[in-house]
Amino acid sequence: MNVHSALQNKLDKKTLILETTLDLISENGFHGTPISMIAEKAGIGAGTIYRYFENKEDLINELFKEIKRRVMHAMLSDYDESKSFKVRFKHLWMNLIHYFMDNPKAFQFIEQHRYASYMSKLTREESFMIMSPVMMFFIEAKREKAMKDLPVYTIISLSYGPITSLAKLQIDHEQQLSAERIEQAADACWDAVRRI
Repeated sequence: MNVHSALQNKLDKKTLILETTLDLISENGFHGTPISMIAEKAGIGAGTIYRYFENKEDLINELFKEIKRRVMHAMLSDYDESKSFKVRFKHLWMNLIHYFMDNPKAFQFIEQHRYASYMSKLTREESFMIMSPVMMFFIEAKREKAMKDLPVYTIISLSYGPITSLAKLQIDHEQQLSAERIEQAADACWDAVRRI
């Protein structure tokens, strides 16, 4: 086996463990998902999991960061820095809500575990770094006076809160959101944060 295929096999196994964990935690919760259950469902030995992760908390922290990386990748898909702040805001906003609606387990995992006691300080710091391109957008928009003179976290809360509410409507309550309703919500969020 060459170095490339060995590395690929290692990445594939780690991804398998992360995906299996996400599936099982979505069904059984954190406490109802022991390492032995993850190993059995993934078709690997529990020892294999411990080769990649120190314990279940370490595994959950890594899954959280991996989902954050996927969220950031989705948000920045086809992102164009040359566009206006409004167009860029709506692009990031729309990409995020569509990612959450298309990936309900990832959305629910992030929402349920983001403030959990087993999320390490390092995970929180790394998550902040992963999301830094979006943070930089908000900082730039404020500096250029395109957004209200509010703390960045207030602006993010005004923007993110409706995304989670709408995603929950579609995921938990099975209400299909039309493209028009999503567009209206994006416009309303922009109106809430833009400088008049």
